[in-house]
Amino acid sequence: MIILKAICVLMLNFIMYMAFGSFFAVRKNIKWSATLTITVGFFAYYALFAVITLPVMFTYRPLSLLGKIWMVLCISVLVCSVVLFGKPWAAKIAEIINDIWDNRYFWLGVCTVTVLATVAVAITYSFTLDAAYYVANVTTNVDTNMINVYDPFTGNWQDHFELRYVFATYSVNDSVICQITKLPALVQTKVVMSSTVMIMVNSLYVMISRYFHRDLRRAFLMYILTMLVNCMFISIYTASNFLMTRTYEGKSIVGNISLIIIFVLYLLLVSDSHPKGLFIMLFVICMGTATISSTANMVIPTEVVALFAPYAFMKKKPQILVKALICILPEILMMLVYVMYVKGYYAIYTYPR
Repeated sequence: MIILKAICVLMLNFIMYMAFGSFFAVRKNIKWSATLTITVGFFAYYALFAVITLPVMFTYRPLSLLGKIWMVLCISVLVCSVVLFGKPWAAKIAEIINDIWDNRYFWLGVCTVTVLATVAVAITYSFTLDAAYYVANVTTNVDTNMINVYDPFTGNWQDHFELRYVFATYSVNDSVICQITKLPALVQTKVVMSSTVMIMVNSLYVMISRYFHRDLRRAFLMYILTMLVNCMFISIYTASNFLMTRTYEGKSIVGNISLIIIFVLYLLLVSDSHPKGLFIMLFVICMGTATISSTANMVIPTEVVALFAPYAFMKKKPQILVKALICILPEILMMLVYVMYVKGYYAIYTYPR
């Protein structure tokens, strides 16, 4: 029963990401990418969740209230998306089915690798301190019906919110899902979210491989080599290490989804056939990344400037650089908030003072 419920939640994740992402990536009568839409929707989902969560958390309201608000909002977004984008979705599904049938050996190989990788990360024992914190924090929030008030390791009431995690509301969403669906925290984090991340990462690898190679044999070879790198290039702090051993953690998402999708947007920009609203999507991704990890998001400004600044200068289009700098404002703000907390300039207490 738990496995069936976990599969349903996994499928619901992608439906919701598609619903959120459609507002930014789907354009009628214009070709659009399902992978890009889902990935942008992933970050839009968590960005909006943070906006809703922070006022509830800082006013010491219960988790159950947040769950009710978020469920109503998600249902509203889903209904609006179906009404506005139902026809483009149906057309895209038909297109994907035809593509799978026409290139069934390619997709059979991709699905096989993806399933094997997903199962591997779902059953692997994760024993890091951060991994324990994620699961314990979700469990504590659900059991106490509060949001980040109690220390996950000791159960003691914390004097102030731990700023390393409090603005990274990604794990709070797991608490909401667990409270609504009654899934155990370990299943939601270690199985559902690990599988979600791994499927999204593989989808991005396929998208990039097919961007560089029209020949599907070469595209599949590039995809396989990319996966092999992630299986073997493991040291203390690499994106590969986090993807394969700490899949559901915020740093893993930043290193393996945020960085890659920004690179994808850059590829679309330089191809001169970029989708409308590309920089709006970039802003959404940056905003969502800032709510997933308060520390790992610091790499995003570096990547954005490294990619978009040279292009802006080469093309003599300073407006591109201005737009890119605006997009990384959430990361810069989060860095300032975090550093000021670490230096002891302020604290946000868990009770009225």
